[in-house]
This record gives sequence, C-alpha cells and structure tokens, in this order.
Amino acid sequence: MNNSFRQPSRRGDRSRLTDSARGRLAWFAALAIALTMAGLVAGCSTASSSNPASAIAPKAAGASATVSAAAPATPTNVSPTASPETSSPVTSSPGTTSPAPVSTAANGTQLGAYAFDLTNGYSAPLGATAPTQSEMASGGSCDVQYDGYVYSCNQEKMISLPDGSTPSYSACTTGTIFAGEVAATQGNVFCIIETNGSVAGITVASAGTSPSYYVSLVVTVWKYVS
Repeated sequence: MNNSFRQPSRRGDRSRLTDSARGRLAWFAALAIALTMAGLVAGCSTASSSNPASAIAPKAAGASATVSAAAPATPTNVSPTASPETSSPVTSSPGTTSPAPVSTAANGTQLGAYAFDLTNGYSAPLGATAPTQSEMASGGSCDVQYDGYVYSCNQEKMISLPDGSTPSYSACTTGTIFAGEVAATQGNVFCIIETNGSVAGITVASAGTSPSYYVSLVVTVWKYVS
C-alpha cells in the first residue's frame, strides 16, 4: 500500500479543537470583564448624579481649608488723619518778643482814672490802671514818689495847678508853672508829663500819719504825645 495516502491523524484534529475552545473561553472571559467594568462605572456615575452635594462638599471643604492655611489674614495698619480743623501751632523764635501794640488813640483820650494810697518812702507808676502793691514794693517803674513831699522820681516835668481845681487835659498840657515838688496837703493839684506818651492830673485827697505817713492821690491819665 502506498504510504502517501494515509488517513489524517486524529491527534491533529484534537489539537485544533482544543485551541479553538481555549480561544472561545478567552473571548468570553474578556467580555465578562468588560461588562463588569461597565457596570461599575455606571453605578458610580449614578451615585454621583443622585447626590451631587456629597460629591462636591468634601472638595469645597478641602479648598476652604487650603485657602485659610495658605493666606492667613493680616492686620491692616491705618494711618491716622489729621482733623481738618487742626492747624499747625505758631511758635516764635526763642529770644524774641512781640512788639507792643501801637495805640491809635488821639491826644487827650482818657486812658484811666483811679485813686490809691502812697506810703512815705515809696514810689509808683502812673498808667492806665492803679499801681499794684508789688509795683510799689519793688521800686521798679516810677512816676510819682512820696517822701514828706510829693514829686516825680524820674525827673519828669511837674506842672502846678490852682489849689482846689479839677485837673484837666488842657490845663496839664498848657500850664506854665513848673514845680519840683508839691506839699502833701489836701487840695493841692498838679500834673506830671510822662515820657511814655501820657500826662497825669493828680489831686492830693488827704494825708495821714497813722499808722504810717501816707498820702491819698486821685489820678486821671490822658494820652499826650508832645
């Protein structure tokens, strides 16, 4: 018998069947895995869509915590502002004095009128107001002095007026009876032409001896710039 016409081997048929079966099993396994994964994905998607707040909330909380930790609030320094009514203080240079105000009153304007007592051995200024105790005690500024007689202590000119008359600006600035002193006798009247731009009309109101020698003077002061 010719060997070239042998019947096909059954072993080869079995091998082909086995390989085919294995291929089908692998295909079914892959399909099962794909279907399982698809089901899981669909389930997660359904859960997320049914409760969006639960899915978003953790992210929002995490984001808030991150922002709070990364950017802590810092205090803001506010610069104080000056009140619009506030003005800068005006200071004068050290060692300087403000000039005395210039009087605009005309000659003959009455500047003051008063009475005071002058003790023997003391002097006083004759200004717009009555001399104070400290001014008389210090012996500083001096226009009139009492020392048994009344006289000008700084060599200012004295004008004698008639006894018992009332001193006036006109009489003080036009009288020509000059005197160096006046007796401390009640009713004596005189004027002192001051060098500070004024003139004083003075009347001796009284003179006392107890408890000390003193004289009471009534004074009127006018502006007088010769």
